[in-house]
Amino acid sequence: MSAELPELDQAVLAGYGCNEDGAHLVLDELGAARWQRRRCAVLGAQLTLQQLAPLARAATARTDASPELDRWCSGRFDLSSGRGEPCPEQAQLRDDGFEQCLACRRATGFNPAFYFAAEVSPQQQARNLEPHLVYLANFGAGTVKVGMTHARRGIQRLLEQGARMGLLLARFPDAYQARALEERIARELGVLETVRSARKRHLLGAPFTPAAARAELVAVAEQVRSAAPSIALLLELVELDRYYGGSALFANPLTDLSETAPLSISGRCVGMIGDVLITSQGGQHFMLSVGELLCRRVRLSRREQPNRVLGQMRLPF
Repeated sequence: MSAELPELDQAVLAGYGCNEDGAHLVLDELGAARWQRRRCAVLGAQLTLQQLAPLARAATARTDASPELDRWCSGRFDLSSGRGEPCPEQAQLRDDGFEQCLACRRATGFNPAFYFAAEVSPQQQARNLEPHLVYLANFGAGTVKVGMTHARRGIQRLLEQGARMGLLLARFPDAYQARALEERIARELGVLETVRSARKRHLLGAPFTPAAARAELVAVAEQVRSAAPSIALLLELVELDRYYGGSALFANPLTDLSETAPLSISGRCVGMIGDVLITSQGGQHFMLSVGELLCRRVRLSRREQPNRVLGQMRLPF
């Protein structure tokens, strides 16, 4: 049991992640005049995380959102300081197209697809003029994607996506030059720009060899070098399993709970890979895509309960 893990009867899942300190969940506790944000370290903790039933319409009178949708604003983020805070309006979301209400989107001013936007916020303009990295992410079984990230974030974007190995490919003075290379790699070399969450979970059960992953990344990098010889490449390889919980995390079959309803997972947390929370219970290992719970009302408890498994959803297949 983790001494820091609180009992939260009702909270909005506002974020999640892992780093050298292990897995964590970001929860905005409901029920107060102002939501209280908790950053909960969960690695090694006995826990139950479960989605709550939708509120009745009378309880959602703040907006015209559908009570069946029951999604709530994940708060706002200061791009310059890197700090986030709960939504001051405690807003319910009107649809499932965004993770923030309009006020928090404007306060944050971040659009990851700025290159498609009709206009860009002042915050985004300032960020775009700062150094950015282009990276390659390897998820195993030959699945490689290209992406870009703010240089100060380092490998955090790779960890958020659950890559098993990454290659920091090139550094640019601004986001526009980084996007130009990212787009070129995707268009000319046929490298993926997105990998579906279900595909990532499937790949967690596939054989993974670091040497093979390195070779695959280097092969793509050599293609980039040939296609764009004027670009200076970093070619910095990063092995990521140690951040998720170590190589032992992948030694056991994983039973996927991400299709259960309501979404729930219980047991001792043994790691997190991207948005996939992994627990151990009764000699078995279970996983849940907590990204599916983002902006949802959840309960977090230190009390363990049996995991509900619908059919045979154990990996590897």
